[in-house]
Amino acid sequence: MRELRIRLSDKIIENAEQLAMLITRQQNERYPIMQHSEEELYPARVELVKLYANALKLEETERVDALRQWGKEAGTHFAKKEGISLDMMLREVPEYRAYIGTVLKHEGINSNISSADMYELTTALDMIVNDVVYYFSLPFVDYEKEMLKISQAVIAELSVPIASINDTTAILPLIGVMDSNRGHILQEKVLKEAVRLNLEYLIVDLSGLQTTDTYVAQQLFILFESLSLVGTTPVVSGITPEIAQTLVGLGLNFGAIKSFATLKQAIRYVA
Repeated sequence: MRELRIRLSDKIIENAEQLAMLITRQQNERYPIMQHSEEELYPARVELVKLYANALKLEETERVDALRQWGKEAGTHFAKKEGISLDMMLREVPEYRAYIGTVLKHEGINSNISSADMYELTTALDMIVNDVVYYFSLPFVDYEKEMLKISQAVIAELSVPIASINDTTAILPLIGVMDSNRGHILQEKVLKEAVRLNLEYLIVDLSGLQTTDTYVAQQLFILFESLSLVGTTPVVSGITPEIAQTLVGLGLNFGAIKSFATLKQAIRYVA
């Protein structure tokens, strides 16, 4: 069986460029945008065909190590390529399986190997294909997570916009839902901006806030106390009847914090 695997591997390598070209043509027809990266993708496909072939000769531990290393390098590279997605790359996996499987079949018939040996070979090919997909996909998943994290950070930054209305006063409109990530950004960014702008007053407008629960109230109280410590007087606007009832129901109140029903009233107070 060892000699047969070596012979089959050599046969696949002999046809590596032809197989890669067939796959390239099919993928270009399926995804025309891939034509722009053909000079890079074609050699990568030749390399992958050879990887499949050489993997047939390796023991399991060596094979897994080789495929893991390839997947890390190739997956990381193509995950960052604009216009190429994971589903596009995985779409060609069945082509490798089909073409290489055909070579195995023909060589197996010509060599008159037993059905048990053929089963062993096709099983080995399936395992290699599965490992290729798995290790190639991991960097794509990691890259997407990284991009998502960056996007969430940007959105969080935009979710606590501070707008100056004069040299000593600014407005912080809170819109939407307050979660833990946004609460952290709120505490960190607002205090830095208050100090940087040397604010005397910061109007925190709650009229666009969708929910007011214990967590939100706690974050606001922490913010107000922190602002006071850096010399900025917090002023609250947008206290709707619903928000007021919620705060009362929670047994909370703003105490000494000056609050107003509308932003207009708050601006008039600090003017």
